[in-house]
Amino acid sequence: MNAQTLIDHLKTATYLAEVLEPPNFHKQFKEAAKVLHPDVCALPDAASAFSRLVDLKDIYEKGQDFDDDAGKVEARHLLIHFRGEAEFLDTSWQNFQRLKKIPGKSAQHFFKYLPATGKRSKTDLSFSLPHRSIPLSGLVLPEGQVTWILSRLLEVSAWLAQEGLVHGGINPESVFVVPEMHGVVLTSFYHLSLRGQKMKSISGRYKNWYPDELFAHKTADSFIDLECCKRLAVYLLGDASGSGVKLQKKVNPALLKFLLDRHTEAYTCYDLYRQMLDKNFPKAYVPLHL
Repeated sequence: MNAQTLIDHLKTATYLAEVLEPPNFHKQFKEAAKVLHPDVCALPDAASAFSRLVDLKDIYEKGQDFDDDAGKVEARHLLIHFRGEAEFLDTSWQNFQRLKKIPGKSAQHFFKYLPATGKRSKTDLSFSLPHRSIPLSGLVLPEGQVTWILSRLLEVSAWLAQEGLVHGGINPESVFVVPEMHGVVLTSFYHLSLRGQKMKSISGRYKNWYPDELFAHKTADSFIDLECCKRLAVYLLGDASGSGVKLQKKVNPALLKFLLDRHTEAYTCYDLYRQMLDKNFPKAYVPLHL
């Protein structure tokens, strides 16, 4: 392994697979650690690169911590702990139970986009997941990964719209990706609302992601989730603002146009998206190594 190449990669890496190649992470980590160890490597930034390598390995093995709308989140691959404002956690727990009680075969299919089970204790709200899941917070991913993540999000948004519901808080902290299964899981049900009724809260951190109509009428509708899904895709492509300005000439023009266009009806939006993918992207399985 070339020490300078490793140092350069570690300066911008947000997850281990950007530096080491799966599935031999453990063996490659040992090799990289030997190359970068400050006692061996005299290159500038070797010490900070070595520290970053260890941090990325810890994140891969143990999960990560971050903040969401209610407070602190501890993501541990198969278990997520939410700690924060009791009122928000209670609301999220009640809304999760409400979603899991939706009857019918369609609901059973879409439950794969929700945590398997949950538990509300005195101190936190925890969700268990059937597969290793990674929060999207802080990630920048290639086009091929973002397109299928957005496809999953638009699909589940269409299901929520069919059930007369709006998640209301789709953002990098509320969505987890399931790398091995090519799936996503929604969490953070603080803002879940009935379509047509008044929305009581939104994600303050991502206030600029919400459409102007929401602030004018304060009414929950499916276009809110659609807009947040597309803004999240823009975020994952490398523009944290969600505006798409930084993506000009960097991503497929048809994809960027779709992300910036206005869509109001969930199933129509999903159909148009699938048509855009068929015309502009090859049909291929793109593995996600996180």
